[in-house]
Amino acid sequence: MKLSRFIAIGENIHCTRIVKRGGKSAVQLPDGREVIRFTYKGEDRELPIPTNWGGISPAFNDGKVKHVAVAIWQATEGDAPDAAADYLCSVAGSQIDGGASFLDVNVDEYTNDPARRTETMTWLASFLSERFDTPLSIDSSDAGVIAAGLKACRAETGPHMVNSASLERPDCIAAAAEYGANVVTSAAGADTMPSTSEERLANLARIIGLLDEAGVAREKLFLDPLVFPLSTDPNHGKNFLETTRRAKARFEGAHLCGGLSNVSFGMPQRKLLNMVFTWLCVEAGTDSGIIDPATMPISAVEALDPQSEPFQLARAFLLGEDMYGMEFIAAHRAGKLD
Repeated sequence: MKLSRFIAIGENIHCTRIVKRGGKSAVQLPDGREVIRFTYKGEDRELPIPTNWGGISPAFNDGKVKHVAVAIWQATEGDAPDAAADYLCSVAGSQIDGGASFLDVNVDEYTNDPARRTETMTWLASFLSERFDTPLSIDSSDAGVIAAGLKACRAETGPHMVNSASLERPDCIAAAAEYGANVVTSAAGADTMPSTSEERLANLARIIGLLDEAGVAREKLFLDPLVFPLSTDPNHGKNFLETTRRAKARFEGAHLCGGLSNVSFGMPQRKLLNMVFTWLCVEAGTDSGIIDPATMPISAVEALDPQSEPFQLARAFLLGEDMYGMEFIAAHRAGKLD
């Protein structure tokens, strides 16, 4: 399958992202200091984890290091700004090298304070936009933070992107119109998440109507029918693909998108499931996706063998043919998917 026109929105510059404390990346040195190891411009480097990080980020006490948040803190408040800057550049660069057309940026979990969140997004969007020509996708639950991020981006590297507008968050439309941005357009309802294809399509039609009224061009819309985890309902993959096919036919000119890695939450062999799901989504009409191209480059998805046993087992699970993934999980335990 050819994916040369697939638009990857690199998802990894998020303050939610974690590495395991004491794992391959976040390690404790002989002197007791803890660091995040990384490679930048061919050199092995270390980003110090603040000694008081457990008080700043409670997840640290549970063995989870929010590595992007560490880098932002060290760059803006800590004593290792150079290492932090190089770390952020290495994360962004790996996304771009993997084929990212946009860099998705989210700082919501950096702080609960709205003013600091806006300030942090302004800094990070400016930092990345000054150093890379790849447009940014500004991701937040706060329309003010999205507007601040778009304002901080270099206009000449755009159009940038709003992630996302929906009936739940129609106030993001104004910023998209003002800055001429692309828009991830979610099928979320005003108060609830849709459970059927019909509900998804109806929600998309309503939010597209609001975007049309605001003058946002149809070709700037990246429609997201919403990917939910197979672990909560084995039909979620099939339902997403069905909605994608119907949305492609109904909303001519718009892109089809989605947070494709959501499908595998709570399951083994997440990379395999994500790759095969991306393959199936493209087959159904998806031409964009929020993915991590550093660990799942588009070239790897393109190179999949649909006749192989791992592909076939993943496909059956994703399409609801292997109910609850019993055969897929059994194959994983038997080592047949490695």
